[in-house]
Order: sequence, then structure tokens, then C-alpha cells
Amino acid sequence: MLTRKAHTICVLLSAILFLSLSCGGESSEIIEENREVSSIELVIADSIGIDIGDSNFVFGTIIDAAFMPDGRIVLLDPLENRISIFSPDGEFLFSTGSTGIGPGEFNEPSSIAILSDGDIAVVDHMQYKIVFFDSLFGFEREICAFIPMPPAKVWTGKDSSVVGMQVHYYREDDAVYVGARLGSWSDSPEPDIVYYSEYNRFDGDGPAYIPNVVHCTDQDGNVFYSPFSYDDYQILRLSPDGDTLFNISEPYTRMNKTPEEIASEHMSYICDTPGFEDSDTRAISARWEPDPVRYAITGLYVDRMRRLWVAAGRGEGPSPVFEVYDTDGNHLTTVSTTFPAEARRWKMVFGDNRILAFDTNPDDYSKVMIINIED
Repeated sequence: MLTRKAHTICVLLSAILFLSLSCGGESSEIIEENREVSSIELVIADSIGIDIGDSNFVFGTIIDAAFMPDGRIVLLDPLENRISIFSPDGEFLFSTGSTGIGPGEFNEPSSIAILSDGDIAVVDHMQYKIVFFDSLFGFEREICAFIPMPPAKVWTGKDSSVVGMQVHYYREDDAVYVGARLGSWSDSPEPDIVYYSEYNRFDGDGPAYIPNVVHCTDQDGNVFYSPFSYDDYQILRLSPDGDTLFNISEPYTRMNKTPEEIASEHMSYICDTPGFEDSDTRAISARWEPDPVRYAITGLYVDRMRRLWVAAGRGEGPSPVFEVYDTDGNHLTTVSTTFPAEARRWKMVFGDNRILAFDTNPDDYSKVMIINIED
């Protein structure tokens, strides 16, 4: 059931669903058997956000978050067009941003990333641009005129670039091909390099189905990605220049969601982009049903120790399970959690022994959990 209005990233040509596609080609398998469950625990220590009260802690919705190098917490609210900054302990410090088209103003920002030089990049979805600020949130520059839209989620890349997944299309002869590309951008709406792309011919009849991948980067700008799939467990690590560093491919058995997971789900996004009327969103929500099958991989994250955390579709219970790998792709440990069922859809940001976790479209009110990584 759709419980509240959430920020949306609507795709070109009325595309409303992401199609899960897996990569083809050969892979070198890295498989560990008889894995031991880790002694690492993920413990919710605190949260930021309240239902009513102090306006500094009441959010429209949280679409993205980040840790500053000094541990401060940055939260991005697209409904309020606001960036809020908190101390490492969750104390409100200040906020910046407002609705508008001028420097420091936003119209539905969709992502934020802290770059390698300490600068901040913010994707402004509805203004088709990426805005760059210095470490004090002073305006620096913009990359404008992304067509049809900027990358939806960005991470820090090499030399102050950003890495993200962009819905894209091109024409060839009389045909239109709609798809997506994972790339790096530094100073132009055209990517400096494309790490992955997939396109489908659009015949104009019905929605266009867009392939998508889970992705992230590490502190050195190396790129990790995994195509959404029900059956294939595969992660690729590429250098900033696009060279393959490793390819993890493991056996995976398709798993259904638990009744608790299905009961906790509701449609995460609605379309409020120009061209989508109320009748469109009502029709979309009326047709939507929870997907009963888990994806093999739903999240990739790199912590400050450069370990890769993979949110896997494994586990008999409703709570998330993580597979953790070292920088060479060797499996280190499996981390099980005791979070609520809705945690399977949380977005996460890893810092120094801490994680920020949040639901972009919660059942009650927007908040960010601060999770400690306890060895």
C-alpha cells in the first residue's frame, strides 16, 4: 500500500519498472565453502529524525546520506530541498539549501557524495544537473544539461569525479534504444568513461524496461557493480580507468521473500514528474504488487577498511544478510542481522565503524538509523 508521497526518479518514455538483467561472458569464480558466521554484530545505536517537534529533525523524506571526513553526518531531503548536517553524535549543526533554481537552491535533489578532495556533489534531478560545493557548502560549479536526466545515485570517483547510473537513450536509423549506463563524470554531461551499459529497443508500445545495477565505489575510485538478478550472484570490481580487477561469481539459489518481508513492503516510488497526472499514479499504484522473490544482491558498500559488504538475498529469516570480502575479492565472513523485515530495503552508507541506514519511503516518518559495527 502506498503510504506517503516519496521522491521519484521516473524514467524516460513512461518507463516505470526496472528490468533485472545479468551480465554475460566468462567469469573467474571465487567460491568459499564451509563459511563460518562472523562474530561481527551490527547494532542500532541511535537514530536521527522524529515525527513531530523540532523542525530540524522532521524530514520530508531522506533520499541519500553521507559521512564527512571528520565524521559529521549529511542528510539529503528532496521534498524540503534541504541538506542537513549533524555532528557524529547526531546533534543538529546547520542546514543549507532551499527551493529554487539559483546557486545553492534545488528542485528534488536525488543524491549526494563527498568527493576525494572533500568537496560535495549534489544531483539535482529536476534541474538535470550536478552541483558541486566546497567543504563548507559554498557553491563552486555545475554540470548542466543532462539528457534525459542526470545519474540517479552518485559515489565519489577518481580525481573529484562522480560515478553513477544514468538512464539514457540513443537513436540508430529509425529506432530508439532506451537503457542505462554506469559511468564517471567530471566536467561534462557526457561521461568520461562508461563502465557498463545495456539498452533495449523501444517500440513505443507500453513502458520501456530499463536495466539497472547495484553499484558503489571505494576511496580510490574503484567501481563495484552487480546487475540486478534473481539467479546470478556476480560482482565486478573495475579500476577507475575501467580495467577489471576481479569478478566474484558464486552459486546462488533463488529465494522467496518471507511473509514478514512481503507484509512490510509498499510501492517505493510514485511518478510526480511533469507529464504524469494523478490518474497515472493511481493506475500505477493499483497495478503494483510486492515482488515475492528476492534479488541475489540488493546492495554493495565499501567501508573505511576497504572491505566490500554485499547485501545478499540469502538467509531464511526476513533480516538482511551480508557477505564481506577483502580488496582482492576473497570472502572474509558472513554477517547476519536481527533488524526488522523492512531493513531489506534500507539504503546504507558506511563510515568508520558506523553505518547510516534509512528507508526512502517509510511507513511512519523519515529517520536515519546509526548502526555500530561491533567486532
